[in-house]
Amino acid sequence: MKILLWLVIIIVIVVAVGIIYVRFALPNVGPAPDLNVELTPDRIARGEYLANHVTICIDCHSKRDWSRFSGPPMEGTIGMGGELFDRKFGFPGAYYATNITPEGISKHTD
Repeated sequence: MKILLWLVIIIVIVVAVGIIYVRFALPNVGPAPDLNVELTPDRIARGEYLANHVTICIDCHSKRDWSRFSGPPMEGTIGMGGELFDRKFGFPGAYYATNITPEGISKHTD
């Protein structure tokens, strides 16, 4: 009974210290700002460049043709998601890349 009591006391102390740390030590950044990004041709071109050549989002967020060298994205699936990441890639389960086309992320804000 004593061991159980000490275990409960330790758990309560750890939780209390965690709550105090989050409440007082971390900065209060406030709510996220409400942003509206103007869709200009330059910004759209920049986003396309970043998604295709810098961050390479399109590679994972498209179905890929692995019968061809380096598995290029299949036409018509660009950004639609579907790439599987599972144990063969070292993940602990099966994860699919989500749809990042305007249809798939239309509920997200800027």
